[in-house]
Amino acid sequence: MKVNDKRRAMLIQGAAAMAGLPFAARVLAATPEAGSYPEKPIKIVVPFAPGGPTDLMARAISRPMSESLGQTIVVINKPGGTGVIALSEVRNAPADGYTLAFPSIQAVTTPALRSDFPFDMTTDFTGVSVVGYISHLLVINVKTPVNTLGEFIDMVKAKPSAYFYGSSGNGSSGHLAMEMLKDRAGIALEHTPYKGAAPAIQDLLSGRIHAIFLDTTVALPLLKDNKIKALAVPTAKRSPVVPDVPTIAEQGFPGFEIHPWYGLLARAGTDPAIISKLNEHVKKALADTRVAETFKSMGIESGGNSVEEFNQVIREDLKTWDGIAKKLNLKIQ
Repeated sequence: MKVNDKRRAMLIQGAAAMAGLPFAARVLAATPEAGSYPEKPIKIVVPFAPGGPTDLMARAISRPMSESLGQTIVVINKPGGTGVIALSEVRNAPADGYTLAFPSIQAVTTPALRSDFPFDMTTDFTGVSVVGYISHLLVINVKTPVNTLGEFIDMVKAKPSAYFYGSSGNGSSGHLAMEMLKDRAGIALEHTPYKGAAPAIQDLLSGRIHAIFLDTTVALPLLKDNKIKALAVPTAKRSPVVPDVPTIAEQGFPGFEIHPWYGLLARAGTDPAIISKLNEHVKKALADTRVAETFKSMGIESGGNSVEEFNQVIREDLKTWDGIAKKLNLKIQ
């Protein structure tokens, strides 16, 4: 900050104090640091491998955001550690808005499952915006002789512990969704965790596992090729991507809801004016026709909420998943 800028800020701060007004609320948006942001490339750290839905979503918004902000945005993949590796990179970076995280809902489910989770998601990070939502689909092999959730539950109950379900990993939203369904339906299904959806799908198609919750982005091509059957979605309302597939709630389990989000986070302590600017440009990116077409083709519902709304989602989800994990006695190492 130049000397004149410092003097100007001090004068404004003094005037605000005399008026009994908080300095941050009056001046932050006008400071040269916030006004000139960004002055160098921005890094978005994705906690998953390249090519997955989280990675593709981050890359989809990075191009229009780069154009509107007038600065390069680089997407970097840091998979592993149930998201901790990527979050650590952001937490250990300066709180200046140049290193951001792009996690999934796993960022709020993992703290409930790992006693050694090293962050407080409400004080170490701040939300920028939810970028998108991807519904899950409860799917089975097309050769399985059932067509509804009720029939599937009856089949599993008829042979307790004879059936297996897969997930893309311990602590994933698909893992938690099935554990919730098992609890509500009173069924026994053995869990087989995989390192990603791809190997789990192969075992589903070969008959080694019998069911899995898949992202719609992954499930839609398999549905079109008639390789799997969709039994239900775990959202409160039917998904616009697969409107003919009923919800779990309407099939006898009222209140059952999981709506996985994917969003942009910054380190806590970042200038609120920078967070606000990023939020504004996320919304601009989501309004871009290129992003809208990409999201539609992938079965992604667009996000774009406010900073406070996203932070409220984070707080509420942390509380919800902590309660679910304790009720179902779920832990991962």
